[in-house]
Amino acid sequence: MKPFIHLFGFTIATYGLLILTGFIIGIVIALFRADKHNQKKEDVFYASLFAVIGLIIGAKLVYLLINIPYIINNFQAMIKNPQYIIAMLQGGFVFYGGLAGAIILMYVYTKKYKIDFIDLVETLTPSFPLIHAFGRLGCFLAGCCYGIPFKAPIGMRFSQSPVAPNNIELFPVQLLESFLNILIFVFLIVYARKKRDKGNLIRIYLIFYSIVRFFLEYLRYDTERGFWMGVSTSQWFSIAIIIAVIAEYIYRKRLKEQ
Repeated sequence: MKPFIHLFGFTIATYGLLILTGFIIGIVIALFRADKHNQKKEDVFYASLFAVIGLIIGAKLVYLLINIPYIINNFQAMIKNPQYIIAMLQGGFVFYGGLAGAIILMYVYTKKYKIDFIDLVETLTPSFPLIHAFGRLGCFLAGCCYGIPFKAPIGMRFSQSPVAPNNIELFPVQLLESFLNILIFVFLIVYARKKRDKGNLIRIYLIFYSIVRFFLEYLRYDTERGFWMGVSTSQWFSIAIIIAVIAEYIYRKRLKEQ
């Protein structure tokens, strides 16, 4: 679609620009929510920066882990042509890896400064799907994470994408995921208006997104995300997260009943 824009003599990647926009808006929303969760705005801001760093590192590490077979099989070619290594480092991120990285670094921050981890994460939770929605818009413009072949008028053609097959009608799965993330964001904001049991906001987000991602994977056509036993890596992550969240909820409930 439009992987790059040219502004004042500079070439800017639309994916990076939209991700940055999403981060800024998401952090601002979290700052507005800070008082509701008795969080200092500076803690929310700095924890957000930790989360951004963790997201980038985690998303890239999981992407590289998934692509280890490709790296091994093409190791000699990559050594002879460093541009392949650069391209792999520049592109390719796995959202679940980014989510894990963000949560881990936020945990590190809360431990260092003795802040309630769950309260801090719940302050930031609605921002996660909103930032993700902007990221998927960036994916659509860049042509990555593309959908299955699908006839017009729903199917759309890429003509300038360095990633997606060009001049083939593909399902705009990136736009659908962006829309569903916005719906999750709106639901979380409305749900959080009333006082809820601690941790519920995080649980709802994780389950909602895991279900959405599991079914959207059937509309994806890119193979770089990895498969095992005919199920994509992200689908396995979705299953594991849903099971873990339900198990944690049951465990917490039983502790209260004792």
